[in-house]
Order: sequence, then C-alpha cells, then structure tokens
Amino acid sequence: MRKYTLKDKRLSIISRIVLILIWIVLSHLIDNEVIFPTINSTINSLIDIVKDPKFIIIISYSLMKGLIGFFISLIIAVIMGILSSIFKIVYHIMAPIINFLSSVPTMAIIILALIWLNNEIVPMFVGFIMVFPILYETVLKGILNIDNKIIEMAQVYDVDRLIIVKDIYLPSIFINLSHVFESALGLNLKMVIAGEVLAQPKYGIGSSLQLQKMYLNTSGVFAWIIIILLIVKMIQCLLSKMKHILGANKWKG
Repeated sequence: MRKYTLKDKRLSIISRIVLILIWIVLSHLIDNEVIFPTINSTINSLIDIVKDPKFIIIISYSLMKGLIGFFISLIIAVIMGILSSIFKIVYHIMAPIINFLSSVPTMAIIILALIWLNNEIVPMFVGFIMVFPILYETVLKGILNIDNKIIEMAQVYDVDRLIIVKDIYLPSIFINLSHVFESALGLNLKMVIAGEVLAQPKYGIGSSLQLQKMYLNTSGVFAWIIIILLIVKMIQCLLSKMKHILGANKWKG
C-alpha cells in the first residue's frame, strides 16, 4: 500500500510539472497576454488580488452563499428523502420534480433566478437547485438499500418510528452522503460562482471574474481560477479531517 501511495504521489507531481511545462510552451508560442497569459503575469495578478483589502470579503461572501445554499439543500433532501421512503405519494410527487431539476440547463436556472430573485440571492439559489437532486437521490438510495428484514424486525418489536429513523435510517443515509459530500459541495461552489458571474452581486468570486474579463485581464482570470482550485482543495482536506474526527468511517465496517 505504501509503495502505491508513493507511486501515486510521484505521478501527481510529474503531472503537475507537465502541465506547467505545457503552460510555459503555449504562452511563448501564442505570445499574447490577452489570449493566453504567462506564468509570471498570472502570479503578479494573483499577488495583486490577494493584496486587495476586499479579497477576504469577496471569498467570504461566496463561501457563505455556497454553504448556506448547500446546507439548506442537505436538510430538505434528508427530510424529503425520508418522507419519500415512507409515503408513496411523496415519492411520486418528488419524481417529476427531481427529473426536471436534473435535466434543465444550468443557464436556464440562472436566467429564471435573475428574473425572480434579488441579485444577491441568485447564486445561493442556483447552488441549491443544482445540488438538491444529487443529495435527495443519495438520501433516498441510502434508505431504500436498507435490508427490509431489519425494518420488519423493528416493527414486530413495536420500535418507535423516531428510533427507527435515528438508529437505522440516519446511519445508512450518512454512509451514502459521505460518498458524494465532497463532490456535491465542490459542485455547489462552482454553481454559486457561475451564478455570481451573471448576477453580479456586490461581492463575490464570480463578480471579480467578470470584472477581470471586462478589462481583458486574462491573467487575472487565471489567477482567480487558481484561487478557486485552492479553496476547493482546502475544503476537501477539511472535510476529510472532519470525517476522520467524527468517526464517519466506522459505519463502513
């Protein structure tokens, strides 16, 4: 296992070096900062962005919108998933809603949100809409995969429904959610930023990206992309540590 881990790390480092070399070669071949900036200009733009007094505020607003939308989506998904598993009418009502939300283009959702909502709320709404179907289906799958014999045994012994939910449903739900949590949270942040690009709230990563684009500062766009990648990586590391601390992996045994 250790050999494979070391090998994976080496391959990861090599792939990053290759990407940097491709970046250097392409920037020299194209020789146009507007079309494809150099690494130096991108680093300079990155430093300028980080030095901006509003940098922390911009990051904080985007993260706050993303987290609020995500956790609202998570709470509703858990509630509706449990209700759908218990009541068939809820399941059949939710089916066309989930199909619609899974099929509708992201741009259409953003445009409708711009018509219906305040610009500050649009990014949060877009993140919520795009992540909810994933979380709902994960919750529902976690419940439906529970062995019916366990539920039947609990019912035979007249176990309270709340205890069934707490001790049988919730562990199964959390196991399934742990598999998609990181990817869903990352997708939510991307959708929030996409919503900010069009909604143009006062503060937000998407608003800053759009501003760099308006000034044809491609190095600034690249710099913000690097910042977004770093934020996503930090979130993933934080979630992994939280999962370890909370002992989420013990359910897998």
